[in-house]
Amino acid sequence: MNRSTDSKPSLFTHLILVVCLIVIGTFTLSALITYNNQRDELVADLEGSAQESLLRLTSTLAPYLSSYSINEYEKLIYAEAKLKKFHAVVIEDYKMGDIVGESAYMTGYVRTEDKQFHPYHQGMPLNDNAEASLFSVSAPILSKQNENLGKVTLHVSDDVIQDELNHQLMHTTLTSITIAILLLSVLLYFAKRLLIRPIKQIAQAIATQDASGIPLSHIPHFGHHELSSLSQTMNNMLDVIRCSHDSLQLEHSRLQNVIDGTRTGTWEWNIQTGHIEYNGAWQEILGWDIALLNGPPNQDWKTFIHAEDRINSDALMEKLFDKEIEYYDCEVRLQNRTGVWINALGRANVVEWDKNGHPLKILGTHQDITAHKKNEDKLRLAAKVFTHTREGIIIADSQSRIIEVNDAFTRITGYSIDEVRGEKPSILHSGHQDAEFYKKMWHSLTDKGHWSGELWNRRKNGEIYPELLTISCVFDENNKPMNYVAVFSDITSYKEHEHELKQIAHFDTLTELPNRFLLGDRLKSAMKHAKRNGQYVAIIFLDLDGFKSVNDTHGHEVGDILLQEIAKRMQRSMRDSDTIARIGGDEFVAVLTGLNSPEDCPPLLPRLVAATSEPVNANGNLVQVSASFGITLFPQAEDVDADTLLRQADYAMYQAKLNGKRRSHFFDAELEHALKSQNEHLRSIGYGLAKAEFFLCYQPKINFRTGEIIGLEALIRWQHPTQGILMPNDFIPSIENHRLIIDVGDWVLETSLHQLTEWQKKGFITQVSVNIAPHQLLQPDFMDKLIVLLARFPHISPKQLQLEILETSALEDITAVSEIIKRCQSMGVSFAIDDFGTGYASLTYLKQLPAETLKIDQSFVHDMLNNTDNLAILEGIITLANTFGRKVLAEGVEKREQIQLLLWLGCELGQGYGISRPIHADKVLSWVNEWKLDPTWHQSPEIKDELHPLIDSVINNRARIERMQSYLTKKNRR
Repeated sequence: MNRSTDSKPSLFTHLILVVCLIVIGTFTLSALITYNNQRDELVADLEGSAQESLLRLTSTLAPYLSSYSINEYEKLIYAEAKLKKFHAVVIEDYKMGDIVGESAYMTGYVRTEDKQFHPYHQGMPLNDNAEASLFSVSAPILSKQNENLGKVTLHVSDDVIQDELNHQLMHTTLTSITIAILLLSVLLYFAKRLLIRPIKQIAQAIATQDASGIPLSHIPHFGHHELSSLSQTMNNMLDVIRCSHDSLQLEHSRLQNVIDGTRTGTWEWNIQTGHIEYNGAWQEILGWDIALLNGPPNQDWKTFIHAEDRINSDALMEKLFDKEIEYYDCEVRLQNRTGVWINALGRANVVEWDKNGHPLKILGTHQDITAHKKNEDKLRLAAKVFTHTREGIIIADSQSRIIEVNDAFTRITGYSIDEVRGEKPSILHSGHQDAEFYKKMWHSLTDKGHWSGELWNRRKNGEIYPELLTISCVFDENNKPMNYVAVFSDITSYKEHEHELKQIAHFDTLTELPNRFLLGDRLKSAMKHAKRNGQYVAIIFLDLDGFKSVNDTHGHEVGDILLQEIAKRMQRSMRDSDTIARIGGDEFVAVLTGLNSPEDCPPLLPRLVAATSEPVNANGNLVQVSASFGITLFPQAEDVDADTLLRQADYAMYQAKLNGKRRSHFFDAELEHALKSQNEHLRSIGYGLAKAEFFLCYQPKINFRTGEIIGLEALIRWQHPTQGILMPNDFIPSIENHRLIIDVGDWVLETSLHQLTEWQKKGFITQVSVNIAPHQLLQPDFMDKLIVLLARFPHISPKQLQLEILETSALEDITAVSEIIKRCQSMGVSFAIDDFGTGYASLTYLKQLPAETLKIDQSFVHDMLNNTDNLAILEGIITLANTFGRKVLAEGVEKREQIQLLLWLGCELGQGYGISRPIHADKVLSWVNEWKLDPTWHQSPEIKDELHPLIDSVINNRARIERMQSYLTKKNRR
């Protein structure tokens, strides 16, 4: 009782909680009303400020949108967003949208969770990285001619007013807490003094109790009339309770002696009133609470008796009342509260009679004997199981002599109990197990106390049979073997069924050939044997040609007969060490072993060809098919498993069918290895691009005559993690027709434009030429992507970008390439034909390609001083360029003499190691500042004697070209 009282909150605690809740609720409601009013005022101010900013931005941004000054109006909206702490400022630029091919060019700034402003891009969600927007306002941007240039949208979040509201809420909360503390202090002081203190004195007085829970001390008197009357009344009640408790204690002692003496549930039945009084033991017997049994209403224990037992119980009770028997003694089944039936032994006697000999009071007991009844049932069940179980049972003594067997033992072995009693189980030995087997059996029995396994025994008639045996050792109190119990069953039918299942699991039911599962085992075994003996294994995957038409024409029964006959022929044609298996439908796999070299396989194929192609008589139908063979060998250069070999042979068979059926095809492991290497190389390139392992170098292009730096060519390099720096020829050819060339080309374009921007910030304005692969150039979205990319770098003029394409790639689709060149030139982007002279361009093709520059391949420049053919080609290319009004640039210039001769031939532009090797981007500006023209370049070239005839021809050609140009000029003037 004390523990339960301590766990409950005090009256003073309840009083504190009620007062606190009233005060806090009142001031909280007041604070919320104030908070909402202030929030509405701040939101109205914020809306006015947003409208003011919107008016200012629409009037200021119009000139910048008209002049495409993206950077200028981005700075303006960034300043406005940061000053007014807007959630986001977004501009929709319709004019720039026309350039990038969108309805509008979206830009602006969005504030993130860290209160920083990040650029906004089209499609970017506004609320992913910031607070939810409170409201947004927008207005069109109009030019002076009232043209709609775009739209500006301001998104405002409530964090602008949140700080002010938090300050007001904190002030109101502190005020409420202060007033609440003052009110609580006053109220609780008087409540504690006038009410709580007397109640605590009463509680302390009755807290000290004896073992029965009766207080030991009296309650003190109080000065107030009401509390004094209460204490006197409670003291009188405590005196009465103490007297009653003493009487009850005496009665309880007497009843407890009865319970302890009988150790069962007792009941006392008053015949006149019909009331039955139960003791506490009945709660354990029936599961019902004593208060429910004793009532009201009073429960009669006879209502819990099973209907079959009630008749006998009532008859015995009648005999007791009639004094025919001296005691009531009966076993009955009682149903407890959970519905479970328990066995009970009831005993009773009449202890009080009236003067007429009628019973007045009966005293009785009931004892739960369920456990005893269950033990008896278990013993009877064990005897039945031992006798009737289908498993044979042997019980032997500690010396392994048989002392008991069951009927199943006699049925299985043929021996009766009299024939084996006193014998050892070795009477059943078949001789199939050796002495080592039984040694391990007894070792397990000694160490573990049991053994299980399969063995072969002999029946009385001499028949051998398999059995599944379990032997267990029974130990005595000293942990020494007392008995051995063996349980066994005849598993003859199981073994026969197991053999049938093994046949089904490993062999094809139609052809009786090994199936795929058994083929895998034999192939793995053959691979191990070949590896160990240095031999080869041939795996032949064959598929019947025309088998489906046989089924469709003659039916599946004829098809099955055909498969069976072909299977037999193939099996007869093969060696004993080989395997032929059917793996499904009309597909077979042959495994040829013991081959000393790969050349030993082809001579064996004709036998399989003959077995599959000869006619078959199936139910009077003469049918004939052929087969396609796919062959692979083991071992190979790389480690392969059995599944890989089957896939290789299957692939080779498919190639044979593609080549016309009734053919054989050998799998090329080296080709597959090359394809794997190619795929790995492509993956490493993609990985390198993602990990930023690529970088650009830049090679200057100059004018030999003036020394002017006319531009730089961007050259890609790969900083490979294991192979060092790789040149373009090490990786570009492998991706020229792969989608990766587009990703690499896009990266080179973007990186080049970014580098031009960095140089331009430092005062160096130049042109960069970028090589474009034909696969990238001919993509449908190439122009759209180029327009968007140039728009991202508004400070870079399109004239600062030159695209280079190979002569051979330009001729693949000259119409499409010409169209792309014209579209780029309309934007200001120039084009150059790279490696000119290595292709097969005719004058017509050259006329159709409007590229501004022709780049002479370095192979012609390299030997121009020693090779008359190269010099003639150079002169021809330069003449063509001059004729068509194109610039010409020589690649691979390394010597001063080459530059002198090129100038003499009319080529003023070039690049090569003689000028500069490719330079890393961060060293370009240093090279530009140090670059100087070599005055010796302008000297006349020293021409070898063997080149003079060619020089004379050049001079004559120049004269003819000059006369032709003069004629064309006069004609155009007319």
